[in-house]
Amino acid sequence: MEESSHKDEEVKKITKGRTFNIPFSLDEVNDNISIRTNSYNVTSKEQLINQALKLHSNGNIKEAIKYYQYIINQGYQDYRVLSNYGMIIKDLGKLHEAEKYYRKAIEINPNFANGFYNLSILMQDLGKLHEAERFLRKVTQLNPTYSKAYSNLGAILIDLGKSKDAERFLRKAIQLNPSYSIAYSNLGIVLKDLGNLKEAEQYQRKAIQFNPNFANAYYNLGNTLIDLGKLEESILISQSALELKSINEADKLRTLLQITITQLLLGDFSEIFLNIKKTKELIKQGVLKTINKEKVRNNSLSYIQFLTSLYPQLEKQDLNLKFDIVPHIGESHCLSFAHQTLSIFPKSKKIQPVLITGAKAWHFAKQENNKWKDSLNQQIKNHTYSNNIFISFGEIDCRKDEGILPFSRKNQKDILEVCETTINGYLNYMESTLSPIFSQRYYFGIPAPTKKKEFNDELDIKRIEMIKIYNSLLKNKVLSRGSYFLDVYSLTSKENGE
Repeated sequence: MEESSHKDEEVKKITKGRTFNIPFSLDEVNDNISIRTNSYNVTSKEQLINQALKLHSNGNIKEAIKYYQYIINQGYQDYRVLSNYGMIIKDLGKLHEAEKYYRKAIEINPNFANGFYNLSILMQDLGKLHEAERFLRKVTQLNPTYSKAYSNLGAILIDLGKSKDAERFLRKAIQLNPSYSIAYSNLGIVLKDLGNLKEAEQYQRKAIQFNPNFANAYYNLGNTLIDLGKLEESILISQSALELKSINEADKLRTLLQITITQLLLGDFSEIFLNIKKTKELIKQGVLKTINKEKVRNNSLSYIQFLTSLYPQLEKQDLNLKFDIVPHIGESHCLSFAHQTLSIFPKSKKIQPVLITGAKAWHFAKQENNKWKDSLNQQIKNHTYSNNIFISFGEIDCRKDEGILPFSRKNQKDILEVCETTINGYLNYMESTLSPIFSQRYYFGIPAPTKKKEFNDELDIKRIEMIKIYNSLLKNKVLSRGSYFLDVYSLTSKENGE
């Protein structure tokens, strides 16, 4: 479940700062771009510009466009005209053309802070985050009290993985505007990334306090509460989000998915079925396509597919039956055994999933604190009822498109060396954290990769070999530490390692 930062929109500043919807295409206006200046008693360049700005401000967009085009065609260089016209054609979907006008505006007036700000928003929409960052830094130099610029700069830095810088700019935005809900929500994301989940929760609650209709803040808070193990609270927050009149269909889909995952963690199987049905209905309506960020969209789709295929296979026993419970900490794979029973001689035990979203073995191997380590430490406080614990991390490390394989290729490192470094750091952290609480620790291996196409490419072949190496190393190092190893690879692989 990917969290998403939130940005402010452009400064729609004409003369009075009003904004308007544009329910037509530019072609409709281009059919006749001539204007009758005499009918408006306009005789000079400045009068033309003022008339255009007035029409725009009053919401007469079609006439304003005619004036803007006439002024531009006459060769008059006015930064306000260029910026405003760029703003209009951006709203009409002509992003690259709008960029040209925005750039001309700031070329004419290098001190035009709003122009740099609007250009940064456009760069975000085009996926050019480094350029957006550069323009926003310029805005903060031109206008050091511009809280929106600091907030949006923080949001961009989150996406660029620069959490420390993001924290600094978001705190500055809040200092300038103490009721700035977007900045509070984004600061919550940053603090979570830095491994301070409790403080993240506080700021996300403040975001909702200052804007009770901020659906994205509810979603992010719901995720943080899951990572803290506060599952019932997460359900309540997510349900509150669904009741908002302002919630869009994309946020509704993601919130329903969030609720479904939380219900699986709680073992509420009847509600899971209903929410999977609601989620699939939204997908049929094409809502998934409206999620702008590709990573968030792909993550949501993966979870939906996973839950849809998993749910029918789970045994839905009466949760009132008395079993000893064993916690199973892990990323999404721990959900595969949610509330299932197994025999650890001489008793039957039930598995309680403890989700640490998106965690890799590599995250625990790192020296610095992070959200995955903090989530582990916060959640195990609620699961000290057993001497046994299951641990399953590493599957994400062994994927084709992320983790050990692409890291090794990019940095020209030996795969064996990277596997060994990752596993040693991971086990060192897990053993030091878990052994004082759980006397018997069962580590899951990595399942064999599923073949998704007829012929394997070079990366597929290397991945098959890497997973063999990873499992062999993990097994030896787990057993050498006196813990138990569950050889999932042997259970799932054929002779070719798939």
